[in-house]
Amino acid sequence: MRRKFRSCDIVLRNTRNILCFFAILSVLFIYRTRKIHSDRIRSKLSKNAIKFIDFQELNYESLQIDTLKKVIFKYNQEERILNADVYEAMKDDAPIFVIFTDKYKANLKYLIASLEHVLGIADALIIFSHSYFDENVNSLIKSIDFTRVMQIFYPYSIQAFPQEFPGHQSGDCTRFTGIDNARSINCTGANTPDIHGRYRDPILSQTKHFWWWTLNTVFEKLSHTKNHKGMYIFIDDDVFLLEDSIYMTLQMKKISKLVSQCDIVSLMRPGHPNFSETRTYGADLSTWDPKQHSSVIAFDLQVWNSIAAHYFLFCTVDDYSWSRSLFHVSMNRRDGSRFKVISSTVPRAYQTSKVSSFSKQIEEYSIMNSIYEVLEMQKRNQETFFPSQLEVYLNIELEYDEFEIFDYTESNGGWADIRDKQMCTNITANKVKKLLLDMNGEFNHYKNDDDVPEMDEDRSI
Repeated sequence: MRRKFRSCDIVLRNTRNILCFFAILSVLFIYRTRKIHSDRIRSKLSKNAIKFIDFQELNYESLQIDTLKKVIFKYNQEERILNADVYEAMKDDAPIFVIFTDKYKANLKYLIASLEHVLGIADALIIFSHSYFDENVNSLIKSIDFTRVMQIFYPYSIQAFPQEFPGHQSGDCTRFTGIDNARSINCTGANTPDIHGRYRDPILSQTKHFWWWTLNTVFEKLSHTKNHKGMYIFIDDDVFLLEDSIYMTLQMKKISKLVSQCDIVSLMRPGHPNFSETRTYGADLSTWDPKQHSSVIAFDLQVWNSIAAHYFLFCTVDDYSWSRSLFHVSMNRRDGSRFKVISSTVPRAYQTSKVSSFSKQIEEYSIMNSIYEVLEMQKRNQETFFPSQLEVYLNIELEYDEFEIFDYTESNGGWADIRDKQMCTNITANKVKKLLLDMNGEFNHYKNDDDVPEMDEDRSI
């Protein structure tokens, strides 16, 4: 029996040693490959862009809640533009990048490095919209010197309200509390489960609130951007942009003016990129699809006005996803038409978040691997970027799509709590007032003594 146990111990020990050996080998391979990719990426970037890649994360003490709220309020009130003393005033039609960011991730420094290489970036404004106050992110952003930069902070974040709405408030039903159980304990929201029978999750709800607040802020509140006539390019912080991304955005926008009701420009597609595609001059016209055209989209004030005019549809549909909520708006617009999108056949933006790991080194290796592939593709097709003409491909299903209906069974849910709906509507309050005033102005324009015939008070009807 002892021999048997000794044999088992030997087998386990050998197995453990073998696993450790392969683990060490894997780490060495990743480190070596990471070093190779890093050197190759550096060789393709400017010295100024490399300084962003070299950014190192530091440890900062967390702010107290009251202090955090004051700092956020101060940032938002100041509307400070970094590098305003270096670059002249922004033109009325200059592009504005709006980047959604959260806690520090390595993706962000590679996005910033890619922005430094985008042609025309010196004429633009970059607005970083934060759902989380992170000193590492702030420090990285403040090192940007190649264009104008502004930071805005979502004031109703879970970070600022961890124990009260819109965070999780004591007495709230948790997401997977059963309906019967919720009603028996009478938790907040018990009578308003979502379409799937689940309850509010503050983290999921924040994604929609944050997106909606950001758009309302940049289009309606910021003194530097409201009534701006240029394109607003909305980007997640885990993408890498190609050099002609601004150029292609403006070119596709010009073409969209020739196409009836083409509203949105898209620079990115989901899934693994097809690096064998060489039609850098191609653009596809189709109906806007949240599954295909959400990560990097661009539109102007006119399109925003159309979206905001349907705020009730956006704020009340039972879906915590902003893109699905916008899809609901598209399907139910007052004029009966759906949002159209023009997208580049060869994307001008690529996602860099592919692997989520406990190891930051492994995550960054995955990011660099993605970026290396993108830069190699850009190098192979260098002469075909910045096309002088675009070849537009029309989706043959375009007319059929007009008759498609919104499938509620595909809804994510998570948006049945009346507090979320009210908060979303309140965020749009200033815009709603403006819309009502505009409507009242139009009414008063037609209501005058010359246009309205006088009624004889003695005349019977």
